[in-house]
Amino acid sequence: MASNPLMLVLKRCLLLVAITAVISAEGHGLSSASAKIEVRPSRLVELSVQFDFIKLLNHGANAYPLAVVASLPEQKFALLYKEVIKLFDNELKVMVGNKAVVLNKRYPTEQQMLSLLKGQLVDAQFSSQGSMPYTYSDRRFFQVLSFDFKLITAQQLSDMQVTFPKELGDIYITYSKSKSSNLHPGESWQPN
Repeated sequence: MASNPLMLVLKRCLLLVAITAVISAEGHGLSSASAKIEVRPSRLVELSVQFDFIKLLNHGANAYPLAVVASLPEQKFALLYKEVIKLFDNELKVMVGNKAVVLNKRYPTEQQMLSLLKGQLVDAQFSSQGSMPYTYSDRRFFQVLSFDFKLITAQQLSDMQVTFPKELGDIYITYSKSKSSNLHPGESWQPN
């Protein structure tokens, strides 16, 4: 009796899932999504969102193992990439008062995202999780999406609200207002 091709594909996927479960142990660092909001003295607001692509894909009842996603042909990965970009385009909202802000978006390309996932897979397969430094182990394979916009007045900062896609789960947010200064040759810098 000839084997059903669909059953062969399913068996291979299950084998990949089993292998991935063994090799995808988490490290000790921060594993939730994070956002960094920085306000420059010129009122330029820079927002970067860092997240684990696989955790984002698996936010619900879905099961997309790293080994399967990182091994997808570029054309198939492009479908996932487009959905993630659409999620951020539709769900990441910045409001000043009751007005939506138009964001300048700087997304990595499909190839950049896929390349990072492939690196994550290779690292998961060939490195010893226990030998990596605490602060480096988890987040180096997180995807980073960047946005910016300019506030018209400094007062608008107190009216700013950012809403993130709920699919990201918990988000660790860092907010800072930078202070810039010029340093001339031979001078020392000190915080004020």
